[in-house]
Amino acid sequence: MSNTMGSYSLFALLLAAAGLFPLTSSSATHHGKKNECPPFNKPGNITLHQYQLYPETGAWDRNRCVAYFCALFNGSIAEYNPYTTKFTVISFPGITHAPDQHASGIDYNPSTGLLHIVIDSQRPFLTEGADVSGDNWLIRYNPSTRTESWRANLTSITNGLWGGFQDVALDSKGNAYVIGTYPKSVLKVSNSGKISVWYPPQTTNTKVRGYTGAASLYGQDALVVVDNEGVPESEIVGNSNIYRFDLTKPTGIPIKIPRFPSTQFGPGDKIHFPPAYKQTVALIADDYRGTIVLRSKDGRWKEAEHLGLIPNDYPIFFERITPSTVQLGPKRQYLIGNNFPGPIVPGTTGGNHSDFPLFDITREVEKLLKKKP
Repeated sequence: MSNTMGSYSLFALLLAAAGLFPLTSSSATHHGKKNECPPFNKPGNITLHQYQLYPETGAWDRNRCVAYFCALFNGSIAEYNPYTTKFTVISFPGITHAPDQHASGIDYNPSTGLLHIVIDSQRPFLTEGADVSGDNWLIRYNPSTRTESWRANLTSITNGLWGGFQDVALDSKGNAYVIGTYPKSVLKVSNSGKISVWYPPQTTNTKVRGYTGAASLYGQDALVVVDNEGVPESEIVGNSNIYRFDLTKPTGIPIKIPRFPSTQFGPGDKIHFPPAYKQTVALIADDYRGTIVLRSKDGRWKEAEHLGLIPNDYPIFFERITPSTVQLGPKRQYLIGNNFPGPIVPGTTGGNHSDFPLFDITREVEKLLKKKP
């Protein structure tokens, strides 16, 4: 079920000897309780050394003190321990390495310790919505036991009439909300894996691009999404927006979140509320320019301060694409560097890359947060 590489570093061993860092997951705190992961005080950029990783997005597990990355083209998850640089590959039988399947979205529930993972058909993204056929899955996975709780075939309810599913977020009852892009939609998957249409497409034109990123406001039963309607994926500076949903409602009603100032951004991709900022800060990937930093001082996200852009002007940035951000450790924030695979290695579903950069944007985020409203 998994494949590991790497070994424990001297740094991790010293932490373990001091009682500050568990070398196994068994000594992690109980789910739902505050877990103080060891400080990750390694400022600066990181290179992830993992063959065919192509990370699309990531999530931080504050209980086990590891990160999870969606290995886009392989349809798998890479568990990463930043203290030891150890990778563990999580595979899904019948899905991983299937030519048409992408791992594109992930959400970690700190209360249960479970992962929800979106596996999408690549066809809508290759054709910009012209072809929305193919299987799409939501998988609930327990990283402690290395077992799937269930997998739900999202295409069973859409009948292939819409698609482009690529992100997921949860409510307080464990229900999952999977966003679709071609066109915009939201499916609800219950705690037991039952699928329903919560926010149906507003058009039958599957070439109309919609939602690309989603994040939950834990404790509020609210969902925030990035909307790219009318913003072509190839456009360098678009007019993306963010919307808020009340997850206690029987059906979805998107409410636009006003931003001050109303600076243009986009095309937007994933949105994250980094755990370090307790849902008062949102980082939105701007595909071609970098990371948008927003703030809601009360954490309610009825409106937002647009603090600025952290540009992806790093010299080695792969094709200047910014799919997402990720937190490592208690507070460090990173911009994920990804690229298209180029020629596919025969017999595989990915290219020949092994090194993928994470760019440390912690200082830039903190600098923007010093702005007065």
